[in-house]
Amino acid sequence: MKQLRTGWLRPPVRFIFSALLLLAAPLLAVTPEQELRRLALRQEAAKAEAWRDKYWLRLVYYEKNLFGGYKSHSVNPNFYLSKWGRISPRLELEAAVDGFFFDGKDDDSPECRFPERYHWLRKKLGLESSEFSRRCESFEEWRNSLDTESVSLLFAAGYLNNPSTLYGHTFLRLHKRGGAGADLLDYTINYAATADADSGMLFALKGLAGRYPGQFSTIPYYLKIQEYHNLENRDLWGFPLYLKPDEIDRLMRHCWELGKAAFPYYFFTRNCSWQLMPLLDIVKPELKLSSRFRYWVIPSDTAKAVLEGSLPGVPDWRPSLWKTVDWKRSQLTRDEQEQVLELTRGDQQAALKKLEAFPPGIKAAVLETAADYLSWRFYAGRINKETLDGRTDPLLAARAALGQQVTFTGGPQRPADIRDAHESLRAGVGVVALRNGTAYDLNWRYAVQDLLDDPSGYLPDAVLEMGAFKVRYEQRYNRYYFKEARVVKVMSLNPWDNWVQRPSWEIGAGFEQADETGRQAGGSAIWTMNAGSGVAAEWRGPVRQLWYLLAQADGGLGGALDSRWRAGPGVKGGVLAEKGPVRALFEARYIAYTFGDTDPLWAGTAAASLKLSKDSALRAEYSWRGEVKEAGLYYNTFIFPP
Repeated sequence: MKQLRTGWLRPPVRFIFSALLLLAAPLLAVTPEQELRRLALRQEAAKAEAWRDKYWLRLVYYEKNLFGGYKSHSVNPNFYLSKWGRISPRLELEAAVDGFFFDGKDDDSPECRFPERYHWLRKKLGLESSEFSRRCESFEEWRNSLDTESVSLLFAAGYLNNPSTLYGHTFLRLHKRGGAGADLLDYTINYAATADADSGMLFALKGLAGRYPGQFSTIPYYLKIQEYHNLENRDLWGFPLYLKPDEIDRLMRHCWELGKAAFPYYFFTRNCSWQLMPLLDIVKPELKLSSRFRYWVIPSDTAKAVLEGSLPGVPDWRPSLWKTVDWKRSQLTRDEQEQVLELTRGDQQAALKKLEAFPPGIKAAVLETAADYLSWRFYAGRINKETLDGRTDPLLAARAALGQQVTFTGGPQRPADIRDAHESLRAGVGVVALRNGTAYDLNWRYAVQDLLDDPSGYLPDAVLEMGAFKVRYEQRYNRYYFKEARVVKVMSLNPWDNWVQRPSWEIGAGFEQADETGRQAGGSAIWTMNAGSGVAAEWRGPVRQLWYLLAQADGGLGGALDSRWRAGPGVKGGVLAEKGPVRALFEARYIAYTFGDTDPLWAGTAAASLKLSKDSALRAEYSWRGEVKEAGLYYNTFIFPP
């Protein structure tokens, strides 16, 4: 690279150059030789148009707007070196060049604050490693403390009791060198919304509007285990990413930079899962992950996309605390199970005396199960810390007195993981027999499952639907209309268990056709909302059956109703049956509307589905709603979101 000499400058230029030096001196405190070098580097960057480099645009998270300009979506000004860095890749890059000449403590230098930017910029400008060398002690101390040998993608299964985690959560696990099997030594790279004390509807609305900032953080892995495995009772899956050493170094350098970034958090688009995509695009640019998701993002989809670009491997699986307790319970006899309940919820002293009659191995198994069950009850909010300690300490003391005993071997049965799950978006076609002719339906659902879909890789016995639409064409009227447009439906059927005592529940909202008697088809659309709570019971035999009964509150708004609105209580009951690839559902509900339009509602469904492949199924349905009855046959296919 040619060096500029001051003798080349003409008198007017010398004056301008001297003025520039005076302006720059308070900020950079550079010598004339350094200023010439700075200008030369700027010239080299301008000649190479380095600010247009795709990698530079990725590093600062620039995106093009409708007018061809750029804007980074980090809202933290500390993420930029230039005052105009958020909207100008060129000015940000020029500020980065100027940062080489920072005159101050090395740790405070731009190069130490943004190690990956400068690692790339050095290569782009062809700089020797000895030039502008810095000692970034804080960064090196952080990186050395993590001492990352490998990286895996973690997927926490969905959790229906929190609006922000309905579809699960993805984050990265940093495996410490030489720490195989030592979970306490590992850390995670986690992106999450920095929410305030809001909850419920306000929390969801602010999340939809991007009112929460999302930030990256480095969190000990054991804390994430406590959060997901214990507190929220979620399975944790770990998929190895097989990153090369230079890719791990790139990840660490950029994660240090992200500590100064904050991005608007949107539940359905720029959420925890999407924000990992541009990060991994920097680590492995050939993946091009972020460009695959445009309109909405589901954690299981992003995990699948990441794993497609990685070598196949056997994932780690950490079952939830309750699954571990339930498995241990299944290894005990009924009498031994009763002893666990007595030790944890009854007269513990009497139970300990009775337990003395048991053989040492069985006694140890009962004590271990009881201790685990108490931990689950504590994390589930059923008991406080004082009760936990007061009941657990005698159990641990009794167990320690028994010495080494063989209690449980093996573990809970490993379920299907997300790679075995059908794709999240469903499209379908169907033919429907009506009282006065034939109709044709087009179905479209953005996410993700109902009771008749194969639950492999998803939550069992649950409905989690967002954006489900059914468009109908009726030949006799030669017209199209929305049969239904469901915004959300969430249903969790929890088989009643004396140990758990969890209710079953559901919520739903959307548009549907009310009773169409005396109306033209498609002319009775109303907005409906409902919620319900009740119990479910499971019967395991040749055909698994799940029976449920829910008390409901239902309401509707629309001109198709005589009073334009209605509300009232009701009841819904049904049974879900499954065997192999066949699932069947029988359901009926009665709503006694007591406000507004008081005509009661009888409705029901009898349906069955046959799984043809991982991503295709046939479905037959018969339904009635008041006097309107119909039967349909549908073909559904599941596809990756476009």
